[in-house]
Amino acid sequence: MRKILTESTAKAISEATNIGLSSIKKLKSGERSVEKMNLADAIKLTDFAKKNISAEINIWK
Repeated sequence: MRKILTESTAKAISEATNIGLSSIKKLKSGERSVEKMNLADAIKLTDFAKKNISAEINIWK
């Protein structure tokens, strides 16, 4: 979720997810913890991320 918060604007996320703009701005700034986000907003943000960010595979050696 942190990746979508850094790569997308607060306005774009808010409009696509119907999560309040102020809530998104607080998440982006770190004022509000992603880990303490309510479940409904976490699902909306996850769905937005799935649609807007390509999968990334990291191989550890």
